[in-house]
Amino acid sequence: MSQEANLESTEVLSKKLLDAISRADDGLLKNASDAGTQMIRRRLRENGFSRLILPYKQVSDADLNYLPDTELPVIVEEMEPESPGAKAIPFNDTADTAFYRGDKFVVYFCKITTPEFTKNVDELRTYKNDLRQVITDNALKDIQTEEDGRFIKEVDRICAAGEAGVDQDVTINSLITRSSYAEALSFLEDRNLNNGVFLMNRRTAKDILRLNRTEIGGDLAETLFKSGLSGLQSAEIMGVRHIFTMKRDLVADGVVYQFAEPNFLGRAYVLQDVTMYVEKKKDILRFSAQEKIGITFANVAGLNKVTFSGTRISAV
Repeated sequence: MSQEANLESTEVLSKKLLDAISRADDGLLKNASDAGTQMIRRRLRENGFSRLILPYKQVSDADLNYLPDTELPVIVEEMEPESPGAKAIPFNDTADTAFYRGDKFVVYFCKITTPEFTKNVDELRTYKNDLRQVITDNALKDIQTEEDGRFIKEVDRICAAGEAGVDQDVTINSLITRSSYAEALSFLEDRNLNNGVFLMNRRTAKDILRLNRTEIGGDLAETLFKSGLSGLQSAEIMGVRHIFTMKRDLVADGVVYQFAEPNFLGRAYVLQDVTMYVEKKKDILRFSAQEKIGITFANVAGLNKVTFSGTRISAV
Protein backbone atom coordinates (compact mmCIF):
# COMPACT_ATOMS: atom_id res chain seq x y z
CA MET A 1 0.00 0.00 0.00
CA SER A 2 1.43 3.41 -0.96
CA GLN A 3 1.69 6.27 1.53
CA GLU A 4 -0.85 8.23 -0.56
CA ALA A 5 -3.34 5.33 -0.43
CA ASN A 6 -2.83 5.05 3.32
CA LEU A 7 -3.64 8.75 3.79
CA GLU A 8 -6.72 8.48 1.59
CA SER A 9 -8.06 5.42 3.41
CA THR A 10 -7.63 7.22 6.76
CA GLU A 11 -9.60 10.22 5.51
CA VAL A 12 -12.43 8.02 4.22
CA LEU A 13 -12.60 6.10 7.49
CA SER A 14 -12.54 9.35 9.48
CA LYS A 15 -15.51 10.75 7.58
CA LYS A 16 -17.49 7.55 8.14
CA LEU A 17 -16.77 7.71 11.87
CA LEU A 18 -17.86 11.34 12.08
CA ASP A 19 -21.04 10.64 10.11
CA ALA A 20 -21.90 7.84 12.51
CA ILE A 21 -21.53 10.13 15.52
CA SER A 22 -23.55 12.88 13.89
CA ARG A 23 -26.43 10.54 13.08
CA ALA A 24 -26.39 8.82 16.46
CA ASP A 25 -29.74 8.24 18.13
CA ASP A 26 -30.16 7.12 21.70
CA GLY A 27 -28.51 3.72 22.12
CA LEU A 28 -25.48 2.06 20.59
CA LEU A 29 -24.04 1.96 17.09
CA LYS A 30 -20.78 1.05 15.38
CA ASN A 31 -18.41 2.68 12.99
CA ALA A 32 -17.14 6.15 12.55
CA SER A 33 -14.00 9.98 12.15
CA ASP A 34 -12.54 13.16 10.32
CA ALA A 35 -13.02 15.95 7.83
CA GLY A 36 -11.72 19.51 7.62
CA THR A 37 -11.84 21.99 10.47
CA GLN A 38 -11.03 25.67 10.93
CA MET A 39 -9.95 25.09 14.53
CA ILE A 40 -6.35 26.06 15.32
CA ARG A 41 -4.38 22.87 15.82
CA ARG A 42 -1.71 22.43 18.50
CA ARG A 43 0.56 20.13 16.49
CA LEU A 44 0.70 17.88 13.47
CA ARG A 45 -0.51 14.33 13.96
CA GLU A 46 0.99 11.80 11.59
CA ASN A 47 -0.54 8.67 10.14
CA GLY A 48 1.08 5.40 11.15
CA PHE A 49 4.32 4.29 9.49
CA SER A 50 4.16 0.61 10.49
CA ARG A 51 1.39 -0.08 7.96
CA LEU A 52 3.67 1.20 5.19
CA ILE A 53 6.38 -1.29 6.20
CA LEU A 54 4.23 -4.39 6.71
CA PRO A 55 0.80 -3.80 5.13
CA TYR A 56 -2.18 -5.17 7.04
CA LYS A 57 -4.62 -7.66 5.53
CA GLN A 58 -8.25 -7.86 6.64
CA VAL A 59 -9.27 -11.26 8.03
CA SER A 60 -12.49 -12.69 9.39
CA ASP A 61 -13.54 -15.38 11.85
CA ALA A 62 -13.27 -17.95 9.05
CA ASP A 63 -9.51 -17.36 8.89
CA LEU A 64 -8.93 -17.95 12.61
CA ASN A 65 -7.35 -20.99 14.26
CA TYR A 66 -7.23 -22.08 17.88
CA LEU A 67 -4.51 -23.42 20.13
CA PRO A 68 -5.15 -26.06 22.83
CA ASP A 69 -3.83 -23.86 25.66
CA THR A 70 -5.84 -20.68 24.99
CA GLU A 71 -9.28 -19.56 23.91
CA LEU A 72 -7.94 -16.41 22.27
CA PRO A 73 -8.15 -16.27 18.46
CA VAL A 74 -4.94 -16.76 16.50
CA ILE A 75 -3.85 -17.42 12.93
CA VAL A 76 -1.32 -20.18 12.31
CA GLU A 77 0.88 -19.47 9.30
CA GLU A 78 3.40 -21.59 7.41
CA MET A 79 6.95 -20.56 6.63
CA GLU A 80 9.29 -21.69 3.88
CA PRO A 81 11.42 -24.67 5.01
CA GLU A 82 15.19 -24.60 4.98
CA SER A 83 16.80 -26.33 2.01
CA PRO A 84 19.79 -28.68 2.41
CA GLY A 85 21.09 -27.58 -1.00
CA ALA A 86 22.26 -29.58 -3.96
CA LYS A 87 25.54 -31.26 -4.75
CA ALA A 88 27.27 -32.98 -7.67
CA ILE A 89 27.63 -36.78 -7.50
CA PRO A 90 29.15 -39.46 -9.78
CA PHE A 91 26.85 -41.16 -12.31
CA ASN A 92 26.69 -44.40 -10.32
CA ASP A 93 25.88 -42.75 -6.96
CA THR A 94 22.39 -42.13 -5.62
CA ALA A 95 21.04 -38.98 -4.05
CA ASP A 96 21.12 -38.48 -0.29
CA THR A 97 17.87 -38.81 1.63
CA ALA A 98 16.58 -35.60 3.18
CA PHE A 99 13.38 -35.32 5.18
CA TYR A 100 11.61 -32.01 4.96
CA ARG A 101 9.02 -30.13 6.96
CA GLY A 102 7.59 -26.65 6.92
CA ASP A 103 7.93 -24.35 9.91
CA LYS A 104 4.86 -22.74 11.43
CA PHE A 105 4.36 -19.51 13.35
CA VAL A 106 1.46 -17.97 15.20
CA VAL A 107 -0.05 -14.50 14.82
CA TYR A 108 -1.68 -13.33 18.07
CA PHE A 109 -4.16 -10.46 18.22
CA CYS A 110 -4.45 -7.51 20.55
CA LYS A 111 -6.93 -4.69 21.05
CA ILE A 112 -6.05 -1.00 20.84
CA THR A 113 -8.58 1.45 22.24
CA THR A 114 -9.02 5.15 22.95
CA PRO A 115 -10.46 6.52 26.21
CA GLU A 116 -14.23 6.88 26.38
CA PHE A 117 -14.98 10.50 25.50
CA THR A 118 -17.98 12.00 27.29
CA LYS A 119 -19.73 15.29 26.58
CA ASN A 120 -23.04 16.98 27.25
CA VAL A 121 -24.44 17.75 23.80
CA ASP A 122 -25.65 21.18 24.94
CA GLU A 123 -22.04 22.14 25.64
CA LEU A 124 -21.28 21.62 21.95
CA ARG A 125 -23.78 24.22 20.77
CA THR A 126 -21.50 27.23 21.14
CA TYR A 127 -18.54 25.79 19.19
CA LYS A 128 -18.07 27.16 15.68
CA ASN A 129 -16.23 23.96 14.75
CA ASP A 130 -17.46 20.44 15.38
CA LEU A 131 -15.48 19.36 18.43
CA ARG A 132 -16.53 15.75 17.89
CA GLN A 133 -14.89 15.84 14.50
CA VAL A 134 -11.52 16.90 15.91
CA ILE A 135 -11.65 14.34 18.72
CA THR A 136 -12.42 11.47 16.38
CA ASP A 137 -9.73 12.54 13.91
CA ASN A 138 -7.12 12.69 16.68
CA ALA A 139 -8.34 9.36 18.07
CA LEU A 140 -7.55 7.66 14.75
CA LYS A 141 -4.05 9.11 14.71
CA ASP A 142 -3.55 8.10 18.36
CA ILE A 143 -4.51 4.50 17.56
CA GLN A 144 -1.99 4.40 14.73
CA THR A 145 0.68 5.92 16.97
CA GLU A 146 0.08 3.10 19.46
CA GLU A 147 0.46 0.63 16.58
CA ASP A 148 3.79 2.22 15.68
CA GLY A 149 4.98 2.18 19.28
CA ARG A 150 4.30 -1.54 19.71
CA PHE A 151 5.86 -2.20 16.30
CA ILE A 152 9.12 -0.39 17.10
CA LYS A 153 9.32 -1.87 20.60
CA GLU A 154 9.28 -5.38 19.13
CA VAL A 155 11.82 -4.47 16.44
CA ASP A 156 14.14 -3.04 19.13
CA ARG A 157 13.81 -6.23 21.20
CA ILE A 158 14.60 -8.53 18.26
CA CYS A 159 17.56 -6.45 17.07
CA ALA A 160 19.04 -6.00 20.56
CA ALA A 161 18.91 -9.77 21.12
CA GLY A 162 20.33 -10.53 17.67
CA GLU A 163 17.66 -13.19 17.22
CA ALA A 164 18.84 -13.93 13.67
CA GLY A 165 22.16 -15.10 15.09
CA VAL A 166 24.04 -12.06 13.78
CA ASP A 167 24.61 -8.49 14.95
CA GLN A 168 21.35 -6.71 14.16
CA ASP A 169 21.99 -3.58 16.23
CA VAL A 170 24.89 -1.90 14.46
CA THR A 171 26.60 1.40 15.29
CA ILE A 172 28.47 3.35 12.60
CA ASN A 173 30.72 6.06 14.04
CA SER A 174 29.81 8.72 11.52
CA LEU A 175 27.06 10.98 10.37
CA ILE A 176 25.24 9.89 7.24
CA THR A 177 27.67 10.31 4.36
CA ARG A 178 27.65 8.70 0.95
CA SER A 179 30.27 6.22 2.10
CA SER A 180 28.72 5.37 5.50
CA TYR A 181 25.24 4.99 4.05
CA ALA A 182 26.45 2.73 1.26
CA GLU A 183 27.99 0.54 3.97
CA ALA A 184 24.61 0.28 5.71
CA LEU A 185 22.92 -1.05 2.56
CA SER A 186 24.69 -4.39 2.86
CA PHE A 187 23.41 -5.69 6.21
CA LEU A 188 20.19 -7.28 4.92
CA GLU A 189 21.71 -8.18 1.58
CA ASP A 190 24.44 -10.16 3.37
CA ARG A 191 21.59 -12.33 4.71
CA ASN A 192 20.34 -12.97 1.17
CA LEU A 193 17.48 -10.49 1.51
CA ASN A 194 16.54 -7.42 -0.49
CA ASN A 195 16.27 -4.03 1.17
CA GLY A 196 12.54 -3.31 1.38
CA VAL A 197 12.07 0.00 3.18
CA PHE A 198 14.15 2.05 5.63
CA LEU A 199 12.70 4.18 8.42
CA MET A 200 14.24 7.24 10.07
CA ASN A 201 12.94 10.37 11.72
CA ARG A 202 12.87 13.66 9.87
CA ARG A 203 15.72 15.16 11.88
CA THR A 204 18.02 12.28 10.95
CA ALA A 205 16.91 12.64 7.33
CA LYS A 206 18.19 16.22 7.43
CA ASP A 207 21.70 14.73 7.41
CA ILE A 208 21.03 13.89 3.77
CA LEU A 209 20.64 17.61 3.10
CA ARG A 210 24.23 18.09 4.27
CA LEU A 211 25.53 16.10 1.29
CA ASN A 212 27.14 18.39 -1.27
CA ARG A 213 27.39 18.22 -5.03
CA THR A 214 30.61 16.27 -4.82
CA GLU A 215 29.02 13.56 -2.66
CA ILE A 216 25.70 13.08 -4.45
CA GLY A 217 26.55 14.41 -7.92
CA GLY A 218 24.56 16.26 -10.56
CA ASP A 219 21.90 18.79 -9.71
CA LEU A 220 20.42 16.83 -6.80
CA ALA A 221 22.40 18.86 -4.26
CA GLU A 222 20.81 22.06 -5.59
CA THR A 223 17.36 20.44 -5.64
CA LEU A 224 17.67 19.35 -2.01
CA PHE A 225 18.89 22.81 -1.02
CA LYS A 226 15.82 24.40 -2.63
CA SER A 227 13.15 21.76 -1.90
CA GLY A 228 14.43 19.93 1.17
CA LEU A 229 13.52 16.27 1.57
CA SER A 230 10.63 16.64 -0.87
CA GLY A 231 13.29 16.86 -3.58
CA LEU A 232 13.87 13.14 -3.20
CA GLN A 233 11.54 11.52 -5.68
CA SER A 234 9.42 8.86 -3.92
CA ALA A 235 11.77 9.25 -0.92
CA GLU A 236 14.19 6.89 -2.65
CA ILE A 237 17.88 6.87 -1.67
CA MET A 238 20.41 4.55 -3.30
CA GLY A 239 17.57 2.50 -4.73
CA VAL A 240 15.82 1.97 -1.38
CA ARG A 241 12.43 3.43 -0.45
CA HIS A 242 12.49 5.50 2.77
CA ILE A 243 9.94 6.68 5.29
CA PHE A 244 10.66 9.91 7.18
CA THR A 245 8.62 10.16 10.36
CA MET A 246 8.15 13.05 12.75
CA LYS A 247 7.75 10.63 15.69
CA ARG A 248 11.14 11.22 17.32
CA ASP A 249 9.84 9.73 20.58
CA LEU A 250 9.58 6.38 18.76
CA VAL A 251 12.41 6.62 16.22
CA ALA A 252 15.47 8.18 17.86
CA ASP A 253 17.85 10.63 16.20
CA GLY A 254 20.59 8.95 14.17
CA VAL A 255 18.72 5.62 13.97
CA VAL A 256 17.76 3.93 10.71
CA TYR A 257 15.52 0.86 10.88
CA GLN A 258 15.94 -1.49 7.94
CA PHE A 259 13.23 -3.90 6.80
CA ALA A 260 13.16 -6.61 4.16
CA GLU A 261 10.28 -6.87 1.70
CA PRO A 262 6.94 -7.79 3.35
CA ASN A 263 6.85 -11.38 2.01
CA PHE A 264 10.25 -11.97 3.62
CA LEU A 265 9.33 -10.33 6.91
CA GLY A 266 6.08 -11.48 8.49
CA ARG A 267 2.33 -11.08 8.62
CA ALA A 268 0.02 -8.28 9.81
CA TYR A 269 -3.74 -8.76 10.09
CA VAL A 270 -6.77 -6.66 10.94
CA LEU A 271 -9.46 -8.71 12.68
CA GLN A 272 -11.60 -5.67 13.45
CA ASP A 273 -10.97 -2.36 11.72
CA VAL A 274 -11.19 0.88 13.69
CA THR A 275 -14.72 0.92 15.08
CA MET A 276 -16.38 3.77 16.91
CA TYR A 277 -18.80 2.80 19.66
CA VAL A 278 -21.26 5.57 20.33
CA GLU A 279 -23.83 5.88 23.09
CA LYS A 280 -26.21 8.82 23.14
CA LYS A 281 -28.50 8.89 26.16
CA LYS A 282 -30.60 12.00 26.57
CA ASP A 283 -28.12 14.89 26.69
CA ILE A 284 -24.96 12.81 27.23
CA LEU A 285 -22.84 11.60 24.33
CA ARG A 286 -20.19 8.92 24.93
CA PHE A 287 -17.95 7.42 22.30
CA SER A 288 -14.70 5.52 22.01
CA ALA A 289 -12.79 3.81 19.20
CA GLN A 290 -11.00 0.48 19.11
CA GLU A 291 -9.42 -1.99 16.70
CA LYS A 292 -8.16 -5.58 16.88
CA ILE A 293 -4.94 -6.34 15.04
CA GLY A 294 -2.18 -8.94 14.99
CA ILE A 295 1.40 -8.81 13.75
CA THR A 296 4.29 -11.28 13.84
CA PHE A 297 7.84 -10.96 12.51
CA ALA A 298 8.36 -14.51 11.28
CA ASN A 299 11.70 -13.96 9.58
CA VAL A 300 13.70 -12.07 12.19
CA ALA A 301 16.66 -11.87 9.80
CA GLY A 302 14.63 -9.32 7.85
CA LEU A 303 15.09 -6.67 10.57
CA ASN A 304 18.10 -4.48 11.25
CA LYS A 305 18.83 -1.33 13.25
CA VAL A 306 21.68 1.02 12.39
CA THR A 307 22.75 3.95 14.56
CA PHE A 308 24.86 6.71 13.01
CA SER A 309 26.62 8.09 16.07
CA GLY A 310 28.36 11.11 14.56
CA THR A 311 27.88 14.46 16.32
CA ARG A 312 24.82 16.38 15.17
CA ILE A 313 23.20 19.56 16.42
CA SER A 314 20.83 18.60 19.21
CA ALA A 315 17.30 19.95 19.52
CA VAL A 316 14.55 19.66 22.07
